[in-house]
Formats: sequence, C-alpha cells, structure tokens
Amino acid sequence: MTGGGLREKIGTKSRVTAVFRFVITISAALLLSGLFHSPQLGGFAALGAFMALLSDTESDLISRLGGVAITFIGVMCAALLGVVLKNMEYGKWLVIALVCFGQSLMTFAEKFWWLWGKYVLVFLLISIFDFTPDLAAFVGYFIGFGLAMAAIVLDHFVWRYEKLTLRPMEQLKLVEGGNRNSYAYALISTLTLICALSFSFLLDFSEPGWVGITALYLLNSNVAAGYKRVIQRILGTLAAYFLVVLIFPYINNQLLLGLLIVISSIGIPVFVGGNYTGMTFFITCYILFVLDWLMRAYGGDYSILIWRIWDTLMGAGWVALGLGVLYLWEKYQKKEGVMGASQKTRIDKN
Repeated sequence: MTGGGLREKIGTKSRVTAVFRFVITISAALLLSGLFHSPQLGGFAALGAFMALLSDTESDLISRLGGVAITFIGVMCAALLGVVLKNMEYGKWLVIALVCFGQSLMTFAEKFWWLWGKYVLVFLLISIFDFTPDLAAFVGYFIGFGLAMAAIVLDHFVWRYEKLTLRPMEQLKLVEGGNRNSYAYALISTLTLICALSFSFLLDFSEPGWVGITALYLLNSNVAAGYKRVIQRILGTLAAYFLVVLIFPYINNQLLLGLLIVISSIGIPVFVGGNYTGMTFFITCYILFVLDWLMRAYGGDYSILIWRIWDTLMGAGWVALGLGVLYLWEKYQKKEGVMGASQKTRIDKN
C-alpha cells in the first residue's frame, strides 16, 4: 500500500474508532446519573469526556494519556482561578487579556496547545461570568476525563494504527523555535475578545461568557478563512438551534434526552477537522442537549438556550470587525514592505 493510501485508510479508520470512543465514553458518563442518582454528575461527566476526547493527540499511548491529563489540570486550574477572580473588577480583565494574548500566538501546527489554550480560556470565562463550579462539577469532569482515558487505552490495544502527529512536547518545541502567530494578530484578537465581552455587559446579556467563547473559536490568523468560519459558524449554530427548539417539547424523559446526547456526539468526530459547518451543528446540538440535562437537574431556565443564538451573533459580529482590522493591518504592512524594498532598490542603483 502506498503512503497516500495508508494515510487515507488510517484517516477513515481513525474517524470510525473515534466515533466508538465518543459513543462508549458519553454513554458511560450519562449512565453514572442513574448509578449515583445524580444527573448533575452525569451531565458534567459528559462535558468532561467530550473535551477530553477532542484533546486526544492520537499519537503514542503515553502522549495521548499525558495530553488528556495536562488538559484536565489546565481547565481545573482555570476554573479555580475564575472563582478567585470573579469579584476582582480589574484583575479578571487583565488575566483574560493575558491568557487570550498568549493563546493567540499559538498556530494550528501546535494543535494540542492551540486547543489547550482555548479550553483554559473557556473555563476561565465561564467560571468568571456565567457559572460558579460546585463539587458536582469538579467530580463530574474528573470522571469524564477518566472515562475518556480508559477509552483511549482500550482504543490503543484494539486498533494499533497510530496517526503520525507530533507529541505535545514536540509541538511545544515548535513554539520555542519561533513558530507562532504575529504579535499584531494576538493583540487584535485580545482586543476583539475584550470588546465582545464588554459590549455583552453593556447590552445586559444573561451569559456574557458565551459571547467570548464564540469570538474565541472564530478568531483566525487567516482573514479569508476567518470570514468563512464566521458564516459557517452562524449557519451551523442556527440549524442546530432550530432543530433543538423544534424537538424540545417532545423530550419528556431523561432516557430520550440521553439518547439524543449520544446520537449528537456521533457527528462530532465525523466532521471535526473537515466540514466546519457540520462540526458546529453537531457540537451545538450536543452542548444544548447536555445543558438541558443539567438545567433539569438544577431547575434552570430554558431561555438560556434562546440567548445562545444572540451570543453567537454578537461574538461573530465582533470577530468580523476584528478580522477587518487584521486585514487592514496586513495590507498596510505589505504596502510598507513594498515601499521599503523599492526605496532600497533605488539606493542600490545610485
């Protein structure tokens, strides 16, 4: 088999086994709700497993488990830090800005750390602005990450193909070697996130953290790709919301809701890294169904689900503006470079 054929075979089987990992892990997480009579525990375990499986590097076993463990430590520390910063009026904005700036320097070549930084910032935003984590949340996430690690071990011994991806520490060496986004992009990304969050407060949004999360995942150092993702994100999100809102009235028991959570999880590994609209659609469905699961446990308000549409549109709007600023900056830099080169040529001729 040729190298290209082998990579294609590995890619296909990788998605198939990823689907099995998601189904087995998410199902096991939700079953904990019945086992321990705690729907909160199962809901948070499902969210933890979802994040852990997406952070899987799919290289060698030790690197895969180590990557998941590093991700867990990072998000838990971010959640605790968010609790500490919640009532610090200026401190929280400074920390958010610094974390966003550092994360924005990461390129997709360092995929693990690029995603790790986003996860850390997500937990920081949610913990500061939206939800104060309780004991059930910490225990649930711990169990979810643990189940994901067990699924990774099972996957390693059942299917021995390993994708030829760099280990997390090897990716970190790329950053140390200077492979990073520009400081201008990092600064524009940070200002975009801060403006999106500030404006959501100005308009009294109920969940401002979600506005920041939307902006965080749409920001892209490639302007054309960024605008394309803004459109795809809106399309995928709206399609998911219309579907979820239509079927919500008919979800009358936990078993049916759990089944919908598992079904929506299947599409995530199928579309991740490929079709961004499809990935957004299934991730949005998954998150909304799990949020519904948790809201039933906490006696929450369904209006939060409707507000997520406005959160997405607000975040996408600010990212579109930020990408416009980035485009103008890059255009200016290119013009300055051309003028500098032209001036140097004239000097050399003289």
